[in-house]
Amino acid sequence: MKSNRGYLVWAGLCFIVVNALLFMYAYSPYQLSLGGFELRKVIQSEVDEADSVEEVLTESKGIDSLSMKIQDTVALSARTKTDSIVEEIASFPTTIKADSAINDSTHHRILLLGDSEAGGMKNVLNDYCQSNGHKLVATIEWYSATSVNFAKGDTISKLIAKYKPTYIFVLFGLNEVLARDAANRKAMAKLFHKRLRKVPYAWIGPTNWGQDFVVTDAFRAAADSAAFFSSKSLVLPKASDGRHPSLSGYRIWMANIANWIQTSARWKMKMMPPTRVGYPRKFRTIVFNAAEFRGY
Repeated sequence: MKSNRGYLVWAGLCFIVVNALLFMYAYSPYQLSLGGFELRKVIQSEVDEADSVEEVLTESKGIDSLSMKIQDTVALSARTKTDSIVEEIASFPTTIKADSAINDSTHHRILLLGDSEAGGMKNVLNDYCQSNGHKLVATIEWYSATSVNFAKGDTISKLIAKYKPTYIFVLFGLNEVLARDAANRKAMAKLFHKRLRKVPYAWIGPTNWGQDFVVTDAFRAAADSAAFFSSKSLVLPKASDGRHPSLSGYRIWMANIANWIQTSARWKMKMMPPTRVGYPRKFRTIVFNAAEFRGY
């Protein structure tokens, strides 16, 4: 009986010591790695990240914080746990030269912003980024949004200021391929272009399945020379909704975009086919719905 009691006391002490060490690590400024894997701080890091993003966004005109969801990518796909958020690195250069060589060793901080098609593209883009030494820091998915939402409010400007990307992927327009008000679409596209804050970018036109009256032309007119990629001529496999690309469609689409970025884009960068698929998703995903939050 005495030996059993001593065993229980010893086990209890070990449990207390281990938990105390983990608690101290969670609030320490240091980061430890075991076997090449970063020992994650769950207690504070993710809460601070979400709070800091919401603090920036709630300053924007007309934002209702109750209608805004900020989730990380794994929460969107699994709903059961959150993915780790890697620390942001602020030492990367803020610009690259036009017509730079594809062997440029710059490792970019990439921001993807767009509508529901950006939501379908994010994981494919993440594979390309990680395979080529870039970091996808965040995605903004504004469901049911048009160029009016992206242009009129200052939400996009504040998110760019928050994440400090060195390269931006722009992907929206699916919700306005049937629009016919060319003058208005051009005006909105030009206003949105100013919100890019002179950061190098790749502006990707929407898929359209053969229907596109003015939006692609409006976006091309607003973009810098050789900074716009038209998707009008691409034939992509469709998802079951008949409106968005399937997963294989997104991969074909991204392969065409990557080839354009390396060969013809105004701001070229290394974007070779990924060596594998399914890289860890360590970027933030910020989700809006234009039906609840229009942004202006």
